[in-house]
Amino acid sequence: MTEQTLLMTMSDIADLARVQRPVVSVWRSRSAHTDSPFPQPVARRGGQDVFNAGEVATWLTNTRRGNNPDAFADAAAHASLNYASANDESTFSAVTALLALRTSSGRPFVAMSAADLLDLADEHDPDDAFLYAELEAAGSDLTDLATYVDVLVEAAFGEGPAFERMMADRFRLDLRSLGDTALGDTALTLMAEVATALRAGQPADSVIVDSTGSASDVILAIHHFESARGDMTVATPDDNSYASRLLRRRLFVHGITREALAVQQSGAFAVQGAALLAAQLPPSHSAAMPPVEMLSAIDQIVLQMTDEQLAVVIAPAGVLSDTGLTREVDEARSALIRSGRVRAVVRLPAGLLVHKPLQPQALWVLGAAHAQVSLAERWTLVADLTEIPLTPAAIDDLVSDLVASLGDRSSVRAHAFRYARLVHTRTLLASRDSLVAGVRATTAPAASAAQVALRVDELLTVLAGDAPARTNSTTDTPADVAALAGLVIHPVPPADEPAGATAAATVAQLLAHGHVRYIPGNRLEADDIDLEPTGRSATSIRVIGPVELLGQAPLGGRRIDRLKFAAAYPAGRVTEPGDVIFCTSPRPAAAVDDEGTSVVVFPARILRINVAESGGLVAAVTAADINSRDPRDKRWQRWPLRQASPDQRGALANALASVRSEQHQTKQRLAQLEELTALLMTGVTAGTLTLAAAPGPSAPDSLGSDSLAPPEGTS
Repeated sequence: MTEQTLLMTMSDIADLARVQRPVVSVWRSRSAHTDSPFPQPVARRGGQDVFNAGEVATWLTNTRRGNNPDAFADAAAHASLNYASANDESTFSAVTALLALRTSSGRPFVAMSAADLLDLADEHDPDDAFLYAELEAAGSDLTDLATYVDVLVEAAFGEGPAFERMMADRFRLDLRSLGDTALGDTALTLMAEVATALRAGQPADSVIVDSTGSASDVILAIHHFESARGDMTVATPDDNSYASRLLRRRLFVHGITREALAVQQSGAFAVQGAALLAAQLPPSHSAAMPPVEMLSAIDQIVLQMTDEQLAVVIAPAGVLSDTGLTREVDEARSALIRSGRVRAVVRLPAGLLVHKPLQPQALWVLGAAHAQVSLAERWTLVADLTEIPLTPAAIDDLVSDLVASLGDRSSVRAHAFRYARLVHTRTLLASRDSLVAGVRATTAPAASAAQVALRVDELLTVLAGDAPARTNSTTDTPADVAALAGLVIHPVPPADEPAGATAAATVAQLLAHGHVRYIPGNRLEADDIDLEPTGRSATSIRVIGPVELLGQAPLGGRRIDRLKFAAAYPAGRVTEPGDVIFCTSPRPAAAVDDEGTSVVVFPARILRINVAESGGLVAAVTAADINSRDPRDKRWQRWPLRQASPDQRGALANALASVRSEQHQTKQRLAQLEELTALLMTGVTAGTLTLAAAPGPSAPDSLGSDSLAPPEGTS
């Protein structure tokens, strides 16, 4: 092998030395003018300096830097081949084929010539099923690659770990045909846990099926989670494609039993007996697969499924759950849902793809159609986890929901769903919205209806009991507190049947249905805005913009002359009472304009709720939903807004108005107490006030006008 065959990035070096990444930068800079300088980079790859692995290992050994005394022996496990002088995919394939050959032969390749290696490959793969062609294509590089494989296996402690090291290398080498659609660790964990949970209810001889031949990452993740279950059998296509041959090598190296799957040119195939079909679309060998072809691939799965088989599919949310489809794609998706086998639809958060972190994915769980339920009463589980980080706890709860969705009516009723909602399948087919519209989950902790009602009653009791003390009266209660205390709170029991009612809708959906109206902000000249108004005046109008919404300036702190606004901005718009004013930059923020007749200055804008057809929107709730958005979420048309039922909207609005009034009074009292505190400290310490202690035990509210007096001799 050439001197620079193995290369390392700074991150690789940190992993090898078992230190943090910044430590390597410190070594590199501080040793530059010493007798043992850090090795110089030999090239740049992907915008990063890369170093000769042998030189780095020697330097670490000689200087005794880092926390790995075996750095020299472990270097190969943290380095990657220098692919600069060869076809990346060809070299990658040859190395993985050599790993499979070494697994099959059980011997290292020391002192073997290229001819010897090909003879050995012919002996162990006489039909060229998965490795011979790759070794033959390596040509004159085969001997050097074999030497590298021996070193890599020794450093990685086995062919299996060495193979996974190569699979990890595909991302750094930017091998797009291998990693363009690759799932990240979180998505793989989710797929593995879902598959494992679904297979737990199947016979022990259940087979995992990958009809595309490119879901090797998913299969390996499942294998990892099911290690306690014993041997796992996987059925994969028997074709000669690059992805299929790589999958066969990977399964062989890890000792996973494989069965051949005959897939026709049309994509049709057949599987007998219990099976779990796992699919990731688009497949790695066809990253540009159109949406209609993805749905066609799922249709092939559905067509051959029996009632004892299950399937889990992950694909772009734009195909499996979102709206905005072409007519052809929409019809194909509707046909699949109409089959009754789509038992769950889950929209997942972005960040699950390695190379496309902004592309959201969705998950489908397929199973037997409801045998004892009429077509009109069949249900589908839907969930929207767009805002939910897929932590281990969140994945566990989602998996529990998905498993429950496959049960009958009684088991579904008995399950407390964490993220999902059951809707009638007919409503999914009739709606033109996203399949998961209105069910977006939040990170708020779940609480039962009874717990919520109990806590509300407790708070109302405390507030009502505190009111007399705050008004210096033993009988009178403020109107706002009385209104709140008069509320009757009833917990709502869980529905006995799946319901299609939505709890939220996006701004775009509400605009389309006429429930809200969007009004852009006014573009005002800065000189026209009075930044230091003398006070509220009938001749001026208050100005509201992002600084007010973000709390950086008080509402009413900026104003504009009425006549000037009317003359200079004849097309200008003012607010109406109840308008929700919002902005997206520097972060989402909103406030309700209860007074109206305010000038909203761009980039702030207005959402005006249609009073006659509100869709259950309450201005205060809408503002709260906007204020709770992730600071990075600027796509306001996709924001979900909660809706109240028509019979509860008015009561909720009145209750919230009472709470806001109470909050305002409390803030005023707090401001008065702060002012009193400052005056007492200033007056007494300056000698302008004296305090007369009241007789008897002192109390926090014992201060009265008789206890304060100016010092004698003052006027």
